[in-house]
Amino acid sequence: MISDRQNIQVSVAIVGGGLSGMSAAWELYQAGIDSLVVLEANDRIGGRTFNQLHPKIGYVEMGGTWVGRTQTAVLDLARQLGVATKQGKVDGATIYGYQGIWTMHEDNPSESATPAQKDFAQVMAKFEQLSQNVPLDAPWNTPNAETLDSISAGEWIDRNTETIEARAWMAGSIRQGIAGDPHQVSMLFVLYFMANAGFFDLRETAEDYRLVGGSHSLTLKIAEHLGDRVWLNTRVREISHGDRVRLVTKRGVIQADYAIVAMMPKDAGKIHFDPPLPAIHQQLISEWQQMSWIKFFCLYPRPLWWGKAASGHYYSMDTEAEVFDVSPDDGSYGLLIGFFEPKYSNLSEVERRKCAIQTVTDMFGAGAAPEEYFEIDYTQQSWTSGCVAALPPGLLTQAGAALNEPVGRIYWAGTERSTRWINYMDGAVRSGQHAARQILEQLI
Repeated sequence: MISDRQNIQVSVAIVGGGLSGMSAAWELYQAGIDSLVVLEANDRIGGRTFNQLHPKIGYVEMGGTWVGRTQTAVLDLARQLGVATKQGKVDGATIYGYQGIWTMHEDNPSESATPAQKDFAQVMAKFEQLSQNVPLDAPWNTPNAETLDSISAGEWIDRNTETIEARAWMAGSIRQGIAGDPHQVSMLFVLYFMANAGFFDLRETAEDYRLVGGSHSLTLKIAEHLGDRVWLNTRVREISHGDRVRLVTKRGVIQADYAIVAMMPKDAGKIHFDPPLPAIHQQLISEWQQMSWIKFFCLYPRPLWWGKAASGHYYSMDTEAEVFDVSPDDGSYGLLIGFFEPKYSNLSEVERRKCAIQTVTDMFGAGAAPEEYFEIDYTQQSWTSGCVAALPPGLLTQAGAALNEPVGRIYWAGTERSTRWINYMDGAVRSGQHAARQILEQLI
């Protein structure tokens, strides 16, 4: 066991106590490696998965919330830890709003469909076809990779759509996944993102389940097993690496045989590496884009919209807001979870509350102000640069090969580096496990 000494030696030091770092620690611990430490800068573990306690409904999930049926890594981890699943949201196909008109998209529109619906269907079919050509382990080897990586997804959409409505719908579909402007994101990265999850599952099954007790329960349960191997309020300022790895914190110095940096790539840039990382790693870290939603919650005494709303999932292209109905089956309370685009960060919380109430009223016909409104703005978090990753044009082909390439005794983890379900909790678990297994190959 690791005591509260200022200077220690361990086999493995893990930088970051989010879901990826804790999954790596759990994988190592289960394999018999108990000489390890998790160094977390925040005053809690969980990273982008954490609960906020609530007196009426128990808790709300302020970060990652959903898991899908093909997200087997996180589902398997939940089973190991005794965490059950429950329904993810109220059933219903996604309904999209554009210029005040709400519609469901059809993959195979009928002859009577509008020109915009047909246009959207054809461009989605092109996207799906292109995504099938992306090798998950090396997307930079995709046919015509440099061409696809040289343009933005928004530029490609503009070229391949004929109607303004289809253009807006397609851009909105991409915003749902990356929380940002498609004109700032590489077309190749978007194709990789879609292939990485599976085109159908990304659209249809990604929100199938939620975890009983909240997604935070995964890292909390791992922490119970790890005990004092988890150090909170311990920011790693410097990593020196050679024959061993030396990690400098305010609390003391940790000497390790190996290290896993389980952070958003952008956040890893806040650490001073000595010697400096290879140029390809520096480029990946410095040019990586982090996108951020503002996640909001509207709580009602009961689901006032049941029997009125056509679905449990709406996305408005007009306001660039997405909302899910996650009310319990018994209707004991009504809860809507929504996401605003990063630009809403420029508004005050009072202004965002007004926008949220108007948004959910337009979507669900809620008909009344919620009992409570609360939110989290991921652009304002101290130790996390955002919610999800999105690469600008050019970066994936130039530096993507460094995503999972260790630097000496330093290994990398984080959902952004996963080859399956990037930007999702499942990707975080997979990436942490992968880094741990890379090290186990050296230790065992």
